[in-house]
Order: sequence, then C-alpha cells, then structure tokens
Amino acid sequence: MSGATVLFALEQASGRDLISLLFRFDMAESFVRQLKEREVVFAHADLSDPDQIHAAALQQYCEENGLTTLEDRQRWCLAHGMTSEDLVSEAIHAWRRAELREQLVTASGESLYLRYKDKLDRVLYGLIRVADSGLCQELFYAIEAGEITFAEAATQYSNGPEAKTQGIVGPVDLTTPHPEVAARLRTAQAGHLIGPFQADEWHTLIRMEYRFDSEYDDNTKRFLEEICFKSQIGTDIQSDLQALIGWLNSGKS
Repeated sequence: MSGATVLFALEQASGRDLISLLFRFDMAESFVRQLKEREVVFAHADLSDPDQIHAAALQQYCEENGLTTLEDRQRWCLAHGMTSEDLVSEAIHAWRRAELREQLVTASGESLYLRYKDKLDRVLYGLIRVADSGLCQELFYAIEAGEITFAEAATQYSNGPEAKTQGIVGPVDLTTPHPEVAARLRTAQAGHLIGPFQADEWHTLIRMEYRFDSEYDDNTKRFLEEICFKSQIGTDIQSDLQALIGWLNSGKS
C-alpha cells in the first residue's frame, strides 16, 4: 500500500474508524492515558500560567530533545505531526507536568519514601528450601559448624531454581520474596544464617549476603513522582477503555 493510499484512507475514515484502529493495534490504552494525563495537568490551577512560561518552556523542551536550530524544530514537528503552535503547547504541558510531579512529592516526600522503601531497597540473599523439617534443621547446624558451605547445601538440597545458583537470589526488592522471607531480610545482618522457618510448604534457611539501601536522592524522587502522578491520573483507565469499546460496538449494524 502506497503512502498516498494510506493518506486517502485516513482522510475518509471517521472518528469511530480511527478509535477502532487504536484498539486493533494495541494503542488505545496509551492514547487514553495521555488524554487523562493532560486533563489532570490542565485541571491544576495552581501551576504556572502558560502565557508566562511559554518561552522558557519551549527553550527547555528544545534543549531536552536536542532541537538546537529552527531546522531541527521543523524536522521534529514534521516527524511528530505537529505545527509550531503544537510544539509550544507540548512544551508548556511538559513544564507544567514536571511542576505538578514535584508538588506532589514535596508535600510528603519523606513519608512516601518510607512507605515505598521496600520497593526501593535491594537485597542479595541465599536461600535453601526443603520439604523435610528434619533435613532443614540438620543443614542449619552443618552450615553453622562449617561442615558444609551454604552454597554446597543449596546446590545439593534446595528444591527451587536457587539450587542452580548456589542458593543466591537477587538483587531483588523486598516486595519480591515470600512475605516470611522478606520479613526476616528486613532486619537481617550480612552473613547471618536465619532459620529454620516455614514459608508455605517449604522449610527454609536464608542468609543475607548484601543489602543495597536506597537513599532519598534524585532517582528516588523521580520514582515517587511517577507513583504520585499515576495516582492523580487514576485507576479507571480500564473502565474508560471498556466504555470506548461499548461506544464502538453500539455503532455496528
């Protein structure tokens, strides 16, 4: 199909046809999310006045996207189907979106950090899980006495995929392990053998190898900003998509 044929088909398409294409090519969710994001940013009246920031916003947008010349901007607009006015509008939206994200975190950043610390910290740990409680107890004492290393015991006896990695798991955040494992890792010291304890049907031993503690730095702030911003957009994206599907189907004969 030639470019001219594609353009002709799009010109003849109705709004319903175009929305249908978004679903067909798995682009509908991204489209709706972008619309809701713009709605949220527009609704916050306490953000900067677009008339006062448009020059600074455009300069920042161009710098971030490497648009150093007028020709660069023109090529960018052509590649993204935008006019020069659209470019300014997009730059203002990006500026105000960044403002909103920062506002959301500034209000409660430290408390948010503590709430999500389990997702930010990383742990590298050793894991052995066996079906027999007696064997687990024997392995604990043998490792403690130096009769067998943790790696050897995991390789020979552990029932999970960790047997192929000498018992080593991670680095992972603390929301990834089984809750019984995660609860002990939160307070574990490096090199400390912990167990036996039960996690589901398994009798388990763990040993903390290394903890990668997060810090409240710029990367953490960006992570928290993303969480807060997504909460502003809401969790009803799927219901919006279902409503669109219903609207599309209502037009079918």
